[in-house]
Amino acid sequence: MVVGVQQALPEEAGMASERESTTEGKPPSWKKWKRSHGDVLRKATEPQRALLEAAVRFVAEVEAEHMMVRLSGFFLLHAHMGLTPSQVGAAVGRSDRAMRTVQSLDARELLESVWGEMGRHRKPKLSAEHAGPIALYLVDHRGCTLREMVGFIDRSLDIKVDPLTLRRFFKVYGLGVLRDDREEEGTDARPFDLGARATVGRSSCSPRRLR
Repeated sequence: MVVGVQQALPEEAGMASERESTTEGKPPSWKKWKRSHGDVLRKATEPQRALLEAAVRFVAEVEAEHMMVRLSGFFLLHAHMGLTPSQVGAAVGRSDRAMRTVQSLDARELLESVWGEMGRHRKPKLSAEHAGPIALYLVDHRGCTLREMVGFIDRSLDIKVDPLTLRRFFKVYGLGVLRDDREEEGTDARPFDLGARATVGRSSCSPRRLR
């Protein structure tokens, strides 16, 4: 029976053990790796050597990006080709212990560990729930500039946004109607110059008053 990720070891400890690297800096090329790991290749079968070479080349290509290395290690250890955590660890630049941790996971547990880590490092972005606070700020600060709007989002919502993304957000959620008649150019331009202006007069959809 496979022990769950959280049961096997605390989450942070699990992630730390998987990050144990046996290489320093940039991952080696296949040519360099082959010279320093002759013993690993001699003990491997021909199909295993092909997989190890592919792994070394792949890790070098993705520059040893942590989650990609974990996924490649999982693939090699669950491909039923007889590769050991020691062999795989040597190929992807991780320790035996780190690869044993990966080997103990099933597919769902691996994905949950990846999703969990992505969630911890994901940068917050503007979403529909932020349209309300931003609209309220615009109503209270109708003369605000783009720079002031970016500053408000950073301070109040803890989200860093670039001007182009902010303009797209205003267009998607129709916040351009909150602008006034003033037009400005440059870095201090109004952020809501997309969309039609709000009309002050009576709407054509309003029912005609009976006399």
